[in-house]
Amino acid sequence: MPTEHGSATVKVSPLKVGEPLKPVTALPVAALPLKPGEVWAAYRAKRRPCIVISDECPTVDRGLTKGMPNATTAPTMLVAPFYGADKDGSRAGFNDGFIDRIRHCEYPQFMWDQLPLEGGPQTSILRLDQIQPIGRHYHAYKTCGWKLSDDALAVFDDLIHWQIWGGVPEGSDLVAFRELMQATFG
Repeated sequence: MPTEHGSATVKVSPLKVGEPLKPVTALPVAALPLKPGEVWAAYRAKRRPCIVISDECPTVDRGLTKGMPNATTAPTMLVAPFYGADKDGSRAGFNDGFIDRIRHCEYPQFMWDQLPLEGGPQTSILRLDQIQPIGRHYHAYKTCGWKLSDDALAVFDDLIHWQIWGGVPEGSDLVAFRELMQATFG
């Protein structure tokens, strides 16, 4: 079967961790070679607002990476995505009772916010359980010019601590807030 550069016919099937990878005997596209133990993967993607968790990523000295693929040491940053909370016909949104619980800081993996973006949802939910790396190349992201206030950043830091290490740090305002919400709403 000759290789072709303009198109490919593929079969999409689930990738299951417990099953062996099915070897591909012929390359459908010359520009997409596979090495042993590799498969092609397809993902749905959407541009969404994110909060930058960490952008500290010093450049690695090129002398240390000679002969290596650039992707192995390419600079990245960690981000967490926002999802629109409103049910407005264009998105499923979140249940109002669930949003109330998020606003009361019952779950470390969620944070409620009102993003200052034009044309977006009225409210959004940040998913700290979906922290992921993205490339730091200028085509990979654009900044909005906004950042969390110092008070919001303190709450955010405590939620990150709770999500990653378990438990809210002693002396955190989040502890007092959660106690107040529990006393008020049960």
